[in-house]
Amino acid sequence: MSKFKKTLLGSISALLLTGMVGVATQAVASDERFYGRFTQDNELYTPRDYRGWIFIGSSVTPNELNDGAAAFPEFHNVYIDPGSYNHWKRTGEFRSGTVIVKELASVGATAAPSGNGYFQGDFGGIAAMVKNEKRYPDNPGNWAYFGFSADSNHGAIQDEAACSACHQQNAAEDQVFTQFYPVLRAAKPGE
Repeated sequence: MSKFKKTLLGSISALLLTGMVGVATQAVASDERFYGRFTQDNELYTPRDYRGWIFIGSSVTPNELNDGAAAFPEFHNVYIDPGSYNHWKRTGEFRSGTVIVKELASVGATAAPSGNGYFQGDFGGIAAMVKNEKRYPDNPGNWAYFGFSADSNHGAIQDEAACSACHQQNAAEDQVFTQFYPVLRAAKPGE
């Protein structure tokens, strides 16, 4: 192969690689815009297709195990947006733009063909947390927490005492309860 052909092939390869890196960079940059859409008041619109995101875990604190008065007696099915999950796998950190959705489901039946237990009933709404250093620079860790009423397409920002204080005090990493999400622990680099 002539020197000219080798140079030409090298140049074409470099251009293609640069283009692919540019497309990948655009995809990462678009994740934040797509997954976290906000009102003019910085409230979070209900995330699109969150059930197709990465499912990181589920928990339930039933009334029966909490003297009949659990603070959160429903199941919490928790999802993280795919772009932020991929960032977590690479870095072990939650990036600015991370959206985590907690979908609530009532405790339904306590018996099934597999045995006795707690099984999910009906959906009861969602809550979410978003890390965004530009939108919430004064919030601890740049996290904002959102509660969604049944009749709204966006969630209102919660007072710090409602969610953030507990997350700050009890969450294992950066206000996220990774101690309860084996999917995140298994994906963290170096773990």
